[in-house]
Amino acid sequence: MFQVPELTPEEAKRLLEEGKDNVILLDVRTPPEHVQVRIPNSLLIPLDELRYAYANLPKDKKIIVYCRSGERSAFATYLLRHFGYEAYNLAGGILTWPYEKESGMPR
Repeated sequence: MFQVPELTPEEAKRLLEEGKDNVILLDVRTPPEHVQVRIPNSLLIPLDELRYAYANLPKDKKIIVYCRSGERSAFATYLLRHFGYEAYNLAGGILTWPYEKESGMPR
């Protein structure tokens, strides 16, 4: 298995709070999973679409990637780093996120 840099939920939350305008929170799950529950202000790009859509992401921002448990996001983080992005995997995915979550159609 490949190694990618990981952030704990605490580290990710701190990075999101400190660098609001310089951090993207990327959800690589499916659209139904995103509607069911997500971390507020996250951008949905399903893993299946990431290889086509990654070029739309700004390279001057840090990207925190999450999925349900951390496996899909680890692969996505690896892919993004391969293409020159500063990306980090959220360890344990949304299952370990103890902070605010939302559900329903995104606004």
